[in-house]
Amino acid sequence: MPTIKVNTREFCNFVGKNMSVDEIAERIPMLGVAWEGHTNDEFEVEVFPNRPDMLSVEGLARSFSSFLGFKKGLKKYSAEQSEYMITVDGSVSKVRPIIVSCVIKGLDFNDDLIKSVMQLQEKLMLTHGRKRKKVAIGLHDLDKINFPLTYTTVNDNVRFIPLEFNEEMSIKQILETHPKGKEYAHILQGSQNYPVIIDAVGRIISFPPIINSEHTKINENTKNIFVDITALDAKAAMEVLNIIATNLADRGGRIFRVKIKYPDSLIYTPDLSTREINVDLKYANKILGLNLDTEQAIEFLKRMGYDAIELRKDVLKVQIPCYRTDIMHEFDIVEDIAIAYGYENFDAEIPNISTIGGEDQLEAFATKIRSLLVGFGLQEVLTFILSNKNALFEKMNLKEQDIAETANSKTSEYNVVRNWLLPSMMDVLARNKHNDYPQNIFEVGDCVELASNDIGAATVKKMCIVLCHAKASFSEIKSIVESFMKNIGIEDYAIEEDNHDSFIPGRTAKLIIKGREIALFGEIHPIVLEKWGLEMPVAACEMNVNWLFEEIFK
Repeated sequence: MPTIKVNTREFCNFVGKNMSVDEIAERIPMLGVAWEGHTNDEFEVEVFPNRPDMLSVEGLARSFSSFLGFKKGLKKYSAEQSEYMITVDGSVSKVRPIIVSCVIKGLDFNDDLIKSVMQLQEKLMLTHGRKRKKVAIGLHDLDKINFPLTYTTVNDNVRFIPLEFNEEMSIKQILETHPKGKEYAHILQGSQNYPVIIDAVGRIISFPPIINSEHTKINENTKNIFVDITALDAKAAMEVLNIIATNLADRGGRIFRVKIKYPDSLIYTPDLSTREINVDLKYANKILGLNLDTEQAIEFLKRMGYDAIELRKDVLKVQIPCYRTDIMHEFDIVEDIAIAYGYENFDAEIPNISTIGGEDQLEAFATKIRSLLVGFGLQEVLTFILSNKNALFEKMNLKEQDIAETANSKTSEYNVVRNWLLPSMMDVLARNKHNDYPQNIFEVGDCVELASNDIGAATVKKMCIVLCHAKASFSEIKSIVESFMKNIGIEDYAIEEDNHDSFIPGRTAKLIIKGREIALFGEIHPIVLEKWGLEMPVAACEMNVNWLFEEIFK
């Protein structure tokens, strides 16, 4: 999930109250973000992918201020009419068909605003934009642009000066040599022509989704900006545009609409109108186990940034702000009522069901394994079952394999289901380089493996041990594996040398029981350490708990 840095002074200004870091740290997780720590003048939080409107200091403070009751209710935004226009050429339909836009005037581009805008742009393209493939954002100095604009395609010989360069480059050169071109060239792979935005004097101002022009670069003297959003999906593009426009409006900017002339239609963007959803109060109370009346429910909704009225008895008409992209169903509103009520205020109840439950034997075995590993002086970690192919394969120096993927994922960081634990553990080490060593950790968790006979997927419980310190070695991890096997009562096993691209050759082994490879262990390859940004040696073991359980209890 994306992590953002927030200037504490700015945050308090937007919230409307001076608060200590301790006060913020205590209350902000109740809103649904994870506290990641703080320095003298800023703090970090991890924002769930379903709330992209909180990926900046403006959006986070807006939601927090409402949640605390300082600035409750629906915050409405409006866009003024203008003569700014973009003509869309039909040639983009096969490459990157969607463009939406707006103009923001009257901004003071100080250092704080520049940092905030750049962070918001980066995080939105990473999450909602699927690393620019689905949505890409361009921000330009409006006063350097001659309107009207044309969104069209050109061949790879066309030249312009890309951002942060001082010489012209062709489209082909940008894709092959420019840092951003090399990073995102795969998005346009196979294209014969490339999307560009051209101004009225024939100057290219943007080559989406790759790079903007140096000519329209934003700096401290910028007062007015032009925002272009190009995309594969119109809904996602409008959502991103609304988030950017409303956040900059909170900075004092005035929003202006842009006329976009498609070959077969004419639209004006942004659309900042509110949406409405009816909420059955009886349904909400049943889901939450509460007995809220209309007045109480409306108060909680206002604390989450909505407005609501009683449409008829026990039915509320709820107005949803234009920046809330996550609200799709009545249940989403009910969830926000629960957040405003406070999860800490719910009383835990044992459900009244007519069955007798018991702990699954495999889970009981896993619990014993955890206790045993703690006895080895290891610290348990819990990581997400969702991951991404880059972490599972590329960073582990492996060729990509077929694995279970999520449908319609909200972020490219969590779009597949992991098939082994070690990459998740490497991620933990990478995120904790600032902490003291040794870092000796373990996890017993679920993975999903695709069946070789194409009959589906199976959940498999695995165990992973990771040792990270200056003297971590094959001998150390081997001794832990052997001691572990002895403590669970298995002596009939074999250890054989093995080869695996994630481990150092000659320092890798597999543990075999009755012909079945139960575990893999050894020293992590330097290439893998480099890809994860680790400077300490790492030794690790991955073991199939399901198979181990079968060998003991079958």
